[in-house]
Amino acid sequence: MTQNQDPIIDSDGSVLLTFPKGLLGFPELRGFRLLEPHDGYPLKFLQSVERDEVSFICIDPASVKPDYSVPLGEEESEALHLESPDEALVLTLVVIPDDAKSMTTNLAGPLVINVRSKIGFQIVLSAEKYPLRFPIIPQD
Repeated sequence: MTQNQDPIIDSDGSVLLTFPKGLLGFPELRGFRLLEPHDGYPLKFLQSVERDEVSFICIDPASVKPDYSVPLGEEESEALHLESPDEALVLTLVVIPDDAKSMTTNLAGPLVINVRSKIGFQIVLSAEKYPLRFPIIPQD
């Protein structure tokens, strides 16, 4: 897809994305559908187009950690073709254990997506600075 095309919307209302390097643990999966359920913010679903059984729950990390930001290097910015910060959608993967109140998100492995080109990459950040299991629901 060229950078100037309109977003590609699938028949179910999802946006089709390309992750040229796949995701951690799934390097062979490159195409994904991103779907936000009605009234589902801040949660979204990311489903592989190559293997329907592979699906992830994602969240807008700013909804749980307002000061969260992803430091992108020049190489990553160039690969994403970002012309401004407004073009970047940042999502983090969610883990929902048996007790849903204990769900967490991985701040060390964010997905950064160019909303214009629909190309995304998973960025690996320092787990010392960015928690792998950041609580979504604050614990009392």
